[in-house]
Amino acid sequence: MKTTVMSALCAIVLFVACNKKEPQAAMEDVSTAKTALPKECSKEIISTKPVKVGETGILIPAGTKICLAKDNSEIRVELPKDYSFAADGIASRPLPIGVATYHCICSGGGACQVTYIDELGFGCMHSNCSGGCTGAFTYKGYSVNRIINLGEDKEKFFADPSIQIEIANQYANVTDKDAQQRIYGVSYFFQLPGKASCDCEGTKACTLKTLGITMEKIAGASFKIYYCDGPCNGCELTVN
Repeated sequence: MKTTVMSALCAIVLFVACNKKEPQAAMEDVSTAKTALPKECSKEIISTKPVKVGETGILIPAGTKICLAKDNSEIRVELPKDYSFAADGIASRPLPIGVATYHCICSGGGACQVTYIDELGFGCMHSNCSGGCTGAFTYKGYSVNRIINLGEDKEKFFADPSIQIEIANQYANVTDKDAQQRIYGVSYFFQLPGKASCDCEGTKACTLKTLGITMEKIAGASFKIYYCDGPCNGCELTVN
């Protein structure tokens, strides 16, 4: 009888153990891993004012999180809300791109190391590099060359010369000028094939705006773009 009872108890224990769910903490660990820094930081700060990034010409805004890797191989940068990195060749990607990595590349043998000094900003050290060291930001293989403030209104966004160059390239290559275009997730039209509307949830918060762009060398002609702008989320231009 004892043997029978013990066997039954063992069977129950094994059944419970096999059907036991993983603790919730395991799920939290997976979530944390997605946002964890790629390497442990020897220095981690939040900038209180704009920071110059070496010879790149990029000025990092105040509120940026800066992580200097312990082995001085890279600096990971996370921009504050409404800011995004931008690069040639990724204009079709919706923004924001909030994180990029600063590396120093050696033109000869050996390697360079990154450095970050308060008041001076980002820079490169030769370490054992036999040539010159050049610093650059990268995002998934692209060289990042500027930062865009997405918190600004669309008028300021489209007035940015680097944005206008991207639009001129789109104008030169697109075949259907009547179709809606997008740059970094922001929509506009080259031509209005029908009646344009900037309705925003039944209000008149959005208005139709036009911008002339003169870049004949890139686009082959001067042209206009049409878009909606105003203090309303989801301010989009529709054509009927």
